[in-house]
Amino acid sequence: MANFSVPIAYLREIGVVPEVSSQSDPVTQILERYRRYLVTERGLVASSISVNLRVAEVFCRKRDLRLEELSAAEVTAYIVAISTRSSIGWSKKTVSALASFLRFLHAVGVTAQPLAAALPKLAGHRRTVPCELDESDFARLLGGCDCSRDVGLRDCAILTVLWRLGLRRAEVAGLRVDDIDWRRGEITIRGKGNRHELLPIPIDVGDAIVRYLHDGHRRVPPGCRALFVQVRAPEGAMSPDGVGDVVARVSRRVGLPAMSAHRLRHGTATQLVRNGASWPEIAQVMRHRTVAVTASYATVDPALTSELARPWPGAL
Repeated sequence: MANFSVPIAYLREIGVVPEVSSQSDPVTQILERYRRYLVTERGLVASSISVNLRVAEVFCRKRDLRLEELSAAEVTAYIVAISTRSSIGWSKKTVSALASFLRFLHAVGVTAQPLAAALPKLAGHRRTVPCELDESDFARLLGGCDCSRDVGLRDCAILTVLWRLGLRRAEVAGLRVDDIDWRRGEITIRGKGNRHELLPIPIDVGDAIVRYLHDGHRRVPPGCRALFVQVRAPEGAMSPDGVGDVVARVSRRVGLPAMSAHRLRHGTATQLVRNGASWPEIAQVMRHRTVAVTASYATVDPALTSELARPWPGAL
């Protein structure tokens, strides 16, 4: 076997090949440990990991990585400074991401105290997504898909999966052909926290997927098992952003306001409320851990809420 150490040493000596650092940047080290924690312990998707790492890196660089000396007062002061120059939305996202990082630091023994509890609550009303979407709007969306073309078959299947199953865009992008059990009529969903859950396949969902797989001409790279793939180059699995683009593009085409894939998820929950489903049933379909989260998704008008409300015990 050839010995490459001599020429590599010479190239490093003349400055052509950089020296190998014996120890990487301390910030890089702790962020790499945090990244592995988010992947293995938390099971987050790539987009969430990216945001958390970004917030953690800015925090570490600001403090010169004196994390073992971190105090609750410093955490509070940092968030106050961030909130004065950022929007409410980004400030809340920063608090959420920083809480995750602080829990990690305490779990691995870097900080002695659980400093995530020191993060302040930010003022600002929770933004509720208008959920006036109904079955007629969904029919309009499907009407905007030209099912004589491959892209139309794919978009129709994506919209049907989003509306009927209430999936997140990352969950749709992560679907694989092997996730569908046609004999049992079930589909495996890879959700948040690396949770795998089975959902029944409604008839129209199955029909839309079958038409897409049977009538279309999917260009699938070798080894790719993704259910939804790109129609144009680069070939391969669709990304979460690609799924969101489908919804925005078709909604504009049919004259509806440009909407996100998450808007359809909210609409799914609201439709279940309108059809008389209970909150625990809706939470199960949406795969929420608490009914409180489900209630925030299903925004309904006050008149409908009063119809669904039960009378107070003892009231006349």
